[in-house]
Amino acid sequence: MGWFRGVVIVLGLVVIASTILVPASVPARGSDGATASSSASPAVASAPLSSPLLSPAAGSATPIAVPVGSFPDAVLVDTANDTLFVASQFGNSVTAIDLGTNQVVATIPVGSRPYPQAITFDLANATLYVANAESNNVSAISVPESSVTASIPVGFTPDALAFNPTNREVYVADAGSAEVTLISSATNTVVATVPVESGPDALVLDTVNHQVFVADGVAGNVSILSGTTNTVVATVSVGTAPGAYGAMVFDPTDGDVFVANTGSNNVSVIGGTNHTLVATIPVGSGPSALAVDLAKGEVFVANQYSNNISVISAATDAVVATIPTGSDPGTDGAIAYNPTLGALYVPNSGSNNVSVISPATNTVVATVPVLATPDAVAVDTLTANVYVADQGAANVSIFHLSAVTFSEAGLPNGASWSVTAGSSPVPVTNTTVRGKGVIELPELSGLLRFTISPPTGYGISSVTGRGTPTQSSANVTNLPLPLAVKFGPIETLTFAEAGLPSGSLWGVAIATPLSYGGPPAQTATTHGTSIGFTVVKDTWKFQITPKPGLWKAQPAHGSVSLPAHSVTKSIKFTLPTAAVVFHEYGLANGTHWQVNVTGPMNVSLSSNAATIKFLLVNGTYTYVAWNFSTLHPHPRTGTFTVVAPHAAPVETITYLTEPVSADPGAGAVLACPSTSENFAFGVSIAVPGRVLG
Repeated sequence: MGWFRGVVIVLGLVVIASTILVPASVPARGSDGATASSSASPAVASAPLSSPLLSPAAGSATPIAVPVGSFPDAVLVDTANDTLFVASQFGNSVTAIDLGTNQVVATIPVGSRPYPQAITFDLANATLYVANAESNNVSAISVPESSVTASIPVGFTPDALAFNPTNREVYVADAGSAEVTLISSATNTVVATVPVESGPDALVLDTVNHQVFVADGVAGNVSILSGTTNTVVATVSVGTAPGAYGAMVFDPTDGDVFVANTGSNNVSVIGGTNHTLVATIPVGSGPSALAVDLAKGEVFVANQYSNNISVISAATDAVVATIPTGSDPGTDGAIAYNPTLGALYVPNSGSNNVSVISPATNTVVATVPVLATPDAVAVDTLTANVYVADQGAANVSIFHLSAVTFSEAGLPNGASWSVTAGSSPVPVTNTTVRGKGVIELPELSGLLRFTISPPTGYGISSVTGRGTPTQSSANVTNLPLPLAVKFGPIETLTFAEAGLPSGSLWGVAIATPLSYGGPPAQTATTHGTSIGFTVVKDTWKFQITPKPGLWKAQPAHGSVSLPAHSVTKSIKFTLPTAAVVFHEYGLANGTHWQVNVTGPMNVSLSSNAATIKFLLVNGTYTYVAWNFSTLHPHPRTGTFTVVAPHAAPVETITYLTEPVSADPGAGAVLACPSTSENFAFGVSIAVPGRVLG
């Protein structure tokens, strides 16, 4: 059964990942690194499919697919040479894909029906090593030449590989002959064969103590090899079928090794220094893949048969969370972790997708559809592109996730704030240090919706960044997306009115001057005398709306700054007025005369001059002209209406020596031009002999 097993190998690199978008090109690379993941499960392979994939579910971008050999079972990213290597079991080959163009650049035969399911890499001599389970050898491939430079005989059914950069030796677990073969990468020759227990099918390198742990799957124990003497220095009994799918991981923080026991549904913890069983931790059904989060001190366990992830605290050796995934997660050791981004990638071979998990919240933040039977995964250490081997489709699906970083300013030291985002929203909390705080989330590309929760007494002044974000959403289109969140104290902004009749309805609308990213606008109306807003300390634009009837607000709009905890802006309402002018004709200079006006306003004015002016609000009025001489005004009385804006008619009134029986001028409409607030109205009262001054 050994040659149907596989392992995840991560050597000499930083594994990272990142929101989904189609990577048309890959950024330039400058650092070394290689990641590998391998697995195997017998199935009928299909013919290669062309890219792109069928459109996945709404809310995620479409990964691209690159055809490779039949039944791809292991992937390795060589960042130094910009190449992805894919070992195909039934294709008896390794496919080389250019990371910049996502195009196949070479197909390298590696033996007669080798079922290659484990690969590793030596950066020093740019050589790739492939374990060929059925031909009982290891192929050494020169990366620059894209060809096999050596076929190295090993034991029966080589089932796992590990490279030790310290002594530059490749360790080969020979599942069929119960031994570990050591190959010098300098000479590509076997330098030692170390007997172990039955069924070795997983390897992990202890870089702290310079030793190699070998999971003996049939014997139910772990053999520990000294990297110096190449001898077994200890054997530790664990559970049933340990490391059956390469599920072993080393935690350099405390020097412990975690071993998934697929047959007994638990994880054994072995001390790297004392070589003793530290703990046995129950997990889900069929643990098949492991990954470690050094930042949080947690280990992730993919449980293939219970369709979930167990999260183990390395400090307490206990399960602290269980995360549901798709069907058959982590089959045959397929799992990858990105410590920089904080994202765990779990291929679900039964549901043909990849669960992306945020360790910050221990929730699935994205589900990425891929092709048939995803069974291996690796991550580019520089671009965060993710490569998934689709066994059932003979393709590699390529996608990536983006890092969305929220950095805050404006909060006091020790203040707590949080961001809730993603398809499975869970709040992530940060406590500021020296007035600064950062929350980083892995998110899908496209429109990201989020909620920022400030501490009590504070609000959000602005959210700024690429793509004009708002306070609740941003477009995630590339890696990474930094968002700057500015907080400010919550204050009270009050608008108080004067001048309106009691019970009049009026309102205020406020907004910030920011073109984007500022707090949302607010509106309020009242029948009272004041309106209060709770706002973040900032400058706010305001506009009086609605205005009651024809009343005029002063000021009707403007801006208000909040330098203190409470600010009141006074608004004065007045009615629009028109300048109504009465002219008389016929009276001797200096003769006293008077006009009484009644209507919406009741006013009496007298004068010795030829002109009397009233400031009147809109409405219909009755006037009476008076004379303190023997002359009689004509018309003596009349009506007029102030209506803005219209042209004003002129009515002539003549002072006569005898009264007349009718006033032909009564009923004039005095209208306001539209270009001014105060308007002149003319009712001419003329008597022969009077000259206007």
